[in-house]
Amino acid sequence: MSLGRIARGALWLSIGVVISNFFGFIYWILISKIVSIEAIGKAATIIGLETLIVGLLNLGIPTGAQRFMGFSYGRNDHAKLSEYFYTDVSFMFATSLLTGLFFILLGLASISILSLDSLSLIFLGILIIFGMGGGWSTVGQSFCNTVVKTEYVALSQLTSSLLRLVISLALVFAGCEFVGVMVGYVVASLVLSILQLLLPVRMLRSLGSRFSTSLSSLIDCVKAGVASWLPNILSLFGQWLGVLGVYAFVGLAETGLFFIALTVTSIVVSFSQSILTLSFPMISGMVDGRKRMMSRVVRFSASVMMPITFFLIAYPHAIPMLLGGQYIASSELIRILSIGYILSPIILGYVYYVYAIERYRDVLTVGLAGTIPRVILYPLMINWYGEVGAAIAFSTASPIQLLAVLVNASKINYKLHLRDHLKIIALPCVVSTLLVLLNVSWPIGFVTILLTSYILYARLSMITKDDLREVGEAVLSRKVLEKIYPHIRELLSLIYGT
Repeated sequence: MSLGRIARGALWLSIGVVISNFFGFIYWILISKIVSIEAIGKAATIIGLETLIVGLLNLGIPTGAQRFMGFSYGRNDHAKLSEYFYTDVSFMFATSLLTGLFFILLGLASISILSLDSLSLIFLGILIIFGMGGGWSTVGQSFCNTVVKTEYVALSQLTSSLLRLVISLALVFAGCEFVGVMVGYVVASLVLSILQLLLPVRMLRSLGSRFSTSLSSLIDCVKAGVASWLPNILSLFGQWLGVLGVYAFVGLAETGLFFIALTVTSIVVSFSQSILTLSFPMISGMVDGRKRMMSRVVRFSASVMMPITFFLIAYPHAIPMLLGGQYIASSELIRILSIGYILSPIILGYVYYVYAIERYRDVLTVGLAGTIPRVILYPLMINWYGEVGAAIAFSTASPIQLLAVLVNASKINYKLHLRDHLKIIALPCVVSTLLVLLNVSWPIGFVTILLTSYILYARLSMITKDDLREVGEAVLSRKVLEKIYPHIRELLSLIYGT
C-alpha cells in the first residue's frame, strides 16, 4: 500500500467528516432559529454521555479489530478476516443492547440520573443500542479502513446527516422541539450503523467467507484493544467531560458553545488524523520499512494540517461568523482548542507505530500522559474560567503527551524528526502572525497562509514531488495525471526550484 492510496482513503474519510460536520453546522444553524441554545446544550449533554458509555463498553475492540483485520487482509486470510469482523460486531451489539435497555427502563420508571429527565434517559438508551458515538458499527468502519473503501464511509455519513437534517427540521417545525432534535439523531444513528455494516458483509460474501465467531478472536482483539481502550476512554472523558463539566458548572448555553467549538476543530484535524488512521493497518501488515514509512506519513500529515490549524488560530472568528451571531462567543474556544492539536501528528504517528509493533505498554503510557491531566484540570479550570477553562484544560495535555513520546521513542530508536516538524509548524505560524499584525482580512489570510506554507514546504522538501505524484495518482488516476502534468510542469518547476 502506497502513500497515495493512504491519502486517497484519508481524503474520503475526511470528506465524510467534513460532510457530517457541514450538515451538522447547517442543522444547528436552522435548528437554533427555532429552538433555544439551551436545547443544543441539553442535546450535547446526552450525546456526550452516550459517547462515554459506549466508549467504556467497547473495550478498544474496534482498534484491536483493525489491527488483526489488517494483518489478515494483508495475508489474504479471508476466513480469519471474517471471523474477526463477525465476532466483534456480535459481542459489541449484545453489550450495547443490554446497556441501552437498562437506561430505557430507568426512564420508564421515572428515575433521574445526572439531572436528566425520563425522556432524556430513554433517548440515551436508544442511542446506545443504535450504536452512535463509537458503538458496534465502528467495527464496520474499521473494516472499510482496512480494505481502504473509505468512500463508502463518506457516503454513509452523508446519508445519515441528510436524514437527521430532514427529520429533525420536520418535527421541530411541527412543534416537537427537543423531541424533534433527538429523533433526528436516533434515526441517523440507526441508518449509519446499518450502512457501515453492509459493505463488509457483502465483501466477505464475495470473498467466499461465511459467518463465524470464536472466543479466541474476541480475546485477540480485546488484548490488542485494551492498550488503546484506557487512554481512549480517558481521552473521551478529556473531551466530553469538558462538555459535561460546562453543563454542570456553567449552563446549557455555554455547553452549546463549547460543543460547537469542538466540532469546528474536529474538521481541522480530520484529514491529518485520517491519514494516520489508515496507515495503522498498513504498518501492521509490513515486515520491513515500518519506521521509514511512518515517518513519511507523519511528515505529510503534519504538512497538510498545520496551515489550516494556524488559520483557525489567527482567525478563529471566521467559521462562527458563518454560523450566526450567537456563535461568535465560541471564537476564543476554537483558537485554544486548535493550539492543542498542533502536536497531534507527532503523537499519533508514534502511537500507531508502537501499536503496530505490539508495544502496548507504550500506547498506554502515552495515552495516560495526555488524558489524565485533562481529567484532573477540568473541574478546576471550568470552575475558574467556565467554558474557556475547559478549552485550556483540553489543550494543556498535548505538551505533556509529547514528553512521554520523547522518553519512550528513545528506548526503541524511533526518530521523531523534530527539526522537520519545527519547520512545518514555524512557517504557517510566522505567516499567520504577520497577517494578523497587518490586520489582513480572513479570506485573504486564508489563501495567503495556505499558498505560502505549501510552497515553502515544497522548497524545503516537506512535501516532495513523490508525495504529490502518489497522492495525485491515487486521487485522480495515473491517466488523468498524465494529461494534467504538461500543463502544470512549469508551475511545479517554479515551486520546487528545479
